Amino acid sequence: MTEIHDNGGGISPKIKENIFLPYYSTKDEKLGAGLGLYMSKTIVEEHCGGELSIENMGDGAVATIKLPINLRE
Repeated sequence: MTEIHDNGGGISPKIKENIFLPYYSTKDEKLGAGLGLYMSKTIVEEHCGGELSIENMGDGAVATIKLPINLRE
């Protein structure tokens, strides 16, 4: 399991349920296509058999990546 912590204030509950949807972005259209988290979740879960989640914790967010011990199985 790998955890990535930040101190950016967390993710607003209004957008949290949408962050893994394709083409969903809170940025200006020119700054992002809204595919990064969608592709990351797809790779981790569908291609590696793992889990990707994001939760608010303290003054930021925590992204957790869980992968099987042996990806070759």
